Parts: sequence; C-alpha cells; structure tokens
Amino acid sequence: MTFPILFEDEYFIAAEKPSGLPSQPTVDKRRPDFFTQLKKQLQEERGKDFYLGLHHRLDRDTSGVMIFTKNKIANEPLAEMFKKHRIQKTYICLTKLHKCPEQWEVQNHLAEVRDPILKKMKMKSVRSGGDKAHTLFRKLQTFKKGLLIEAKPLSGRMHQIRVHLAEAGLGIFGDDIYPSPQTPQAPRLMLHALSLEFTHPFTQEFLKIESSIPSDIEEFEKKLS
Repeated sequence: MTFPILFEDEYFIAAEKPSGLPSQPTVDKRRPDFFTQLKKQLQEERGKDFYLGLHHRLDRDTSGVMIFTKNKIANEPLAEMFKKHRIQKTYICLTKLHKCPEQWEVQNHLAEVRDPILKKMKMKSVRSGGDKAHTLFRKLQTFKKGLLIEAKPLSGRMHQIRVHLAEAGLGIFGDDIYPSPQTPQAPRLMLHALSLEFTHPFTQEFLKIESSIPSDIEEFEKKLS
C-alpha cells in the first residue's frame, strides 16, 4: 500500500493515514503502524537516510491528514505549534440522528478511566481533576438516519471528539469504545481528519493541508440517506 502525500516542502511532509493502522509503533512490535510504514515508503523512494519526525497522532480507526518533519531543524517549531494549539485541526464524522443545534461548543475536563468490560482505557468528563477539553461543533448535513458533523478540537485530549459527541447523545457510527448507533452497521469508525491549518513557522505563509473524504465514508453516507 502506498500512502498519498498531501503536502511537502523542505521542512514538512503531510500524508494520508488510512483507518485501522495505529499512528505510531505499539507495544506489539509485530503490529504494523503508519509512521513506520510511511518512513519505509519514503526511504525506499528517496534513500535510506530520509528523516521523518513524528509529532502528533490519530486514533487507530481514524483516517486523514498527519504532518511530519523532514529535518531536525523543523522539530522544535512544529512541536511548539502543537503544544500551543496553533494548528487548527478539522474533522468530519457521521453520528447518530439526535437533536442538536446548528453549531455549539463543549468545554469541560476529561480524565482517563479503565473500562472494566472492554478492558481498555477511555475518557470521561469529570467535575474535578482531569484535563481541559474544548471542541467546536457544526452540523453540516442531516440524513434520514444520521448526521454529518464537523469538529474542531481546540485542545488535544485522547478521544476528545468521540467522548464529547457520545456524551451529547451523538455517538459516532462504528465507535467500539463509546456509545454509538449499531444500525446501519458501519465498516469502521466514521471519523476523518479533514484538514490542518497553520502559519508556516519558516516562510510565514498560511497553509491549509486537506485530505479528501474516503470512499467508505461517502458510501456510508448513502446508507444513512
């Protein structure tokens, strides 16, 4: 499998992560991951010394755009932009048909808890402790059996969009951790990282790197309508 390159200059390279691959190496060394496979692809194309630096991640089942550094000089500026939330991420997702405003925001605190049934770590909103989580939401389209929603996280908590929507009764189709609609059955988590927008730290140019909507999401939209 060859991963599409969405943007490249002398400092950064952005590529499209497919659903089903962890973003980075996991405890299980035999398990394939996006970062390692993309690096292998680029080293095969451009030579074994090709440098790739990892700075953020997407959930295993989320598809979409990820950006990497191509040289060490770019590491600190990109890390700083993620840390200070100077990169605007935009996602789209297909959710349960449920009453919601045209646009709204969720600001709360999320903490990690262990789900005794799933035996997995998950996030839940808490009244005290936890980390601040802030997401802007917009309803893009209403289907007969679901909604197309845009999400812009303004903080970077694990599963932030998934938990904010699930707790609002708007579970994402295909979510295997948080409450989600079971019919029609989705082939995977219907969440896609659509774009990254930021001011380039070296050229000061405004950039918007976009990923096209995957065919499995488009096909599922048809099922919902």
